[in-house]
Amino acid sequence: MKRTSDSDIGRRSPEMAARLLDEVTWDGQALLVAAATENGRVICRVPRETIHALRIYSDIVGREIQLERQNIVARLAPFLIAKLSLAGAGETPELLPSEVGD
Repeated sequence: MKRTSDSDIGRRSPEMAARLLDEVTWDGQALLVAAATENGRVICRVPRETIHALRIYSDIVGREIQLERQNIVARLAPFLIAKLSLAGAGETPELLPSEVGD
């Protein structure tokens, strides 16, 4: 995964110790979102089904996900931060459709 920068995509809340990094890749099945947490670096997997759970992206196809990946992560940022705040370094948690609201 190519490292670009440590700029924030989402906001960091004092209660939530995770900061999304500007490192988002699409592997054809899921977005892989990097974050820095109090426990270390974590990668969260966001499967296609979770992306489709957002009304605006309900019928998005793979090539569009690749192009829109930063916008998708921005919409999912609160859910990602909550999930990643609980993860340990090196873990790869998965954000499920049931964990996001639109």
